[in-house]
Amino acid sequence: MAQMPGRKNRPAVRSASLVFAASCVMWLAPPAAAQGDGEVIIFGQSACFTGPNGHLGVRLRAGIDAAFREANGQGGVNGRPLELVAIDDAYEPQRAAENAERFVARRDVFAVIGGVGTPTAKRIAPILRDAGIPFVGAFTGADILRNFERYPHVVNLRASYLEEIEVLVKHMVNELGKRRFGVIYQDDTFGRLALANYRSVLDGYDLPIIAKSFYSPNTHAVHSSLFTLAKADLDAVLLIGSHAANADVINLAVSLGHDYVMANLSIVASHDLYERLDNLSETILERILVAEVVPDPEDPNLELVRRFHGAIDDAEDYSELREDLLGLRGGHFGDTVALEGYIVGRFVIDVLSRLGEAPTREAFLATALESEPVQIDDWTIQIPPGTNTGSTYVRLIDLAGSQLMGGDDQ
Repeated sequence: MAQMPGRKNRPAVRSASLVFAASCVMWLAPPAAAQGDGEVIIFGQSACFTGPNGHLGVRLRAGIDAAFREANGQGGVNGRPLELVAIDDAYEPQRAAENAERFVARRDVFAVIGGVGTPTAKRIAPILRDAGIPFVGAFTGADILRNFERYPHVVNLRASYLEEIEVLVKHMVNELGKRRFGVIYQDDTFGRLALANYRSVLDGYDLPIIAKSFYSPNTHAVHSSLFTLAKADLDAVLLIGSHAANADVINLAVSLGHDYVMANLSIVASHDLYERLDNLSETILERILVAEVVPDPEDPNLELVRRFHGAIDDAEDYSELREDLLGLRGGHFGDTVALEGYIVGRFVIDVLSRLGEAPTREAFLATALESEPVQIDDWTIQIPPGTNTGSTYVRLIDLAGSQLMGGDDQ
């Protein structure tokens, strides 16, 4: 299969050690990385490091780790080193809730960052709220976390799924002339909320969802979902699921001769989706759309991207990560997911740097949510007053390598 245009096969990055336990993965920054003189500031992460979505947690974790190592190598933040305690939840809400309770019980976890997925975030958020622990940079665009009155301790650093779907539908209707829409969705909180967003956006164009089908989460058994849609004479389908499930649908649709435009949300990560597709022609790849919520991680013109690659390439030893844990044929870390993790790490570092040597959770939240922007190289995060979300950026690409709409073109 040809390399995806505009995406390079980067070598596996070297990283921190993994400590495996029977029910969780704990990944700790080694003492050598902590060079500050003060007491360590500990952050928690509950994310999927195993299961069908394990690659997302692994690479989000790698990006956060790269940012923390970069800061620790310069003496920490206000003289205090940073440490990340990461526990596997396998994308299972109950395990995520148990992990959140562990962080609460420890009493030394300053904030929880970098969760993966809507169902897990939904379970974690109220537990952390009741304990007064900030919850920052979850890898989800779910509207429920954007309810500032309900979750004043949550800080969102990415665009919402509603904003992603608005960009996807706008392009499919206005640029591609599509009018007959269907959806295949993962039947959990993530899938149902994104489905509601899709219906709302299409209502704005006076267009219905003509056909829909769903499948259970944490499964690849999605073929029957496509057959359900086959008689509806669709010309565009939104796929709300993981990269593996969406790739299975796309490969089957192509093999059956369907010429749908197939749209994907950012959770698939375009590189992951591309790697699981069959050897498809460029014409077909042009019909596969992906919304991304961070800049192109291969754009050398961006200072953020250059810093990111420098930080993640300087990390120690990621070679212990098994290929099956990554869920990829290649062991790359220089992608959108790791970049998003790096942004999360850099954000908390910037906020901490404003708080002096004895930061509190209350001061951290107040500073994170104030209107003053956080400038991460040439990437700006600014949270409007009375909200808890700092980005509306959506970049639309197709898998033939074209950028169809950038964050400034919305």
